[in-house]
Amino acid sequence: MSTAINVICVDRLGMLRDIAGVVAKRGGNIVYTQQFVIERGANEGKASVYMEIDGTEDAMPKMVQDLESLESIREVSIHKPFEKIYGSRVIIIGGGAQVAQVAVGAVNEADRHNLRGERISVDTIPLVGEAAIADAVSAVS
Repeated sequence: MSTAINVICVDRLGMLRDIAGVVAKRGGNIVYTQQFVIERGANEGKASVYMEIDGTEDAMPKMVQDLESLESIREVSIHKPFEKIYGSRVIIIGGGAQVAQVAVGAVNEADRHNLRGERISVDTIPLVGEAAIADAVSAVS
């Protein structure tokens, strides 16, 4: 079972290495990460690092404490992993009336399953043209 954490930190060289070092020290295995700059500043920019980590349920309090002790960390929060929030995902790629009908059917089917307690979300990527669709399919996989 994964645990998700989001770290708000200073945007500086080596920050991701420092965070991953704390996770490894506490026996965690990072199975998913997403990072991006949330604020650019003349003196200090900020970044967000979201990670899903396996093998750390017992060590999570100490890991958070270790992360918060780093000088460049501004905030650490614990979350449910994406799988628990979003569940399975259906991604519809394309454009036009036929794709719209596919989306209607997919949403209806997802709603039927979600009423039984499953978690299925439907996303659409409205693209037209073989090259754009091929690029999107490659990126999703």
